[in-house]
Amino acid sequence: MSYRRFEEGVREWLKEACSQGHPLASYWVRDHLQRVDFARRFHLPLAQEFLGLRGARVLDLGCGTAGTAVAFDLAGSHSVGLDLSYRKLSLGAIRAAEDGAAPLLIQADARELPFRAEAFDLCVCDVVIEHVHDYPVLLAGVHRVLRPAGIAIVSVPHRLALREPHTGLLFAAWLPHRWAGAYAALRRRRMPGEAWDVWLELPWTIRRRFRECGFLEVRSPWRQPRRPPAEQRGLRGVLARIPALASLVRGVFRWRNFLSGNLTFVLAKPRPDSARYAGDVP
Repeated sequence: MSYRRFEEGVREWLKEACSQGHPLASYWVRDHLQRVDFARRFHLPLAQEFLGLRGARVLDLGCGTAGTAVAFDLAGSHSVGLDLSYRKLSLGAIRAAEDGAAPLLIQADARELPFRAEAFDLCVCDVVIEHVHDYPVLLAGVHRVLRPAGIAIVSVPHRLALREPHTGLLFAAWLPHRWAGAYAALRRRRMPGEAWDVWLELPWTIRRRFRECGFLEVRSPWRQPRRPPAEQRGLRGVLARIPALASLVRGVFRWRNFLSGNLTFVLAKPRPDSARYAGDVP
């Protein structure tokens, strides 16, 4: 899919935001362009393990330029993208038009969700909560707007990662917050004076916060969504047809994902009349 107008808009936005040019501008352009394809390869197969996509009510929380919201809309879901940035939402609308999608895009604070209770079947929150210092407030809002047995897919970087995913710097995730920001500036991965709005926690601390907000973890972040061999590309597609090698490759990618910085949790809002959720997953 060619996103000519969308790509031009992203480049213009980054040029306006960073008049001197940001060291990560080219990476950000590629990342925004690939968001729909990434959601199709990762979020959609993962969500399909727990619910049908057609007709599902999906919230893309902290949607940015709405790549995930567009992917779910094209899959037949009723998707809503929410972000604090009007400029990003405007770019998301351009992307959606070029893709022939029509997700509902709303500007709002993720900590104050403007939706009724139990409004959604699924919430996707992709590398967002580390930018919200008081993110348990955000999680409590997600819990409120999910229906009973609703699913939340939350991807978040963590403090044990060898490579900090926002900058690609080795060992930056291990540093205290202020030192990590200074290290990123020293290595020219952020502009002088640019705020460092990344707060990382240990994996077990993140898990504890999920439990405290009322969620149950129904899928370990060590497991990745499995796709049929015919849907996998390149060498992974070949290896997926050989069971023993496929198992080895999955193990390698689990460690790679852990060390590269992001963990993906699948959480469920328990049914009020069920003490144990696992058997209720459709």
